[in-house]
Amino acid sequence: MLTGVIPPQKRSTAFGLFDTGYGIAWFLGSVVMGLLYDKSILAVVLFSVILQLAAVPVLFIGNKKR
Repeated sequence: MLTGVIPPQKRSTAFGLFDTGYGIAWFLGSVVMGLLYDKSILAVVLFSVILQLAAVPVLFIGNKKR
């Protein structure tokens, strides 16, 4: 998706920023899940399911624009 909207001379920067954001989000999600795991496994499951369901509309919107 990035290659279609980013000029070739700026793609490396765009992918670097994208990967940085992705890595930070992954790290923060892992921290939250680790903290929730100390409280309850059910809390981890609910957190995971809620985020997965929240991602569904984003996927549909992204696919519709393609």
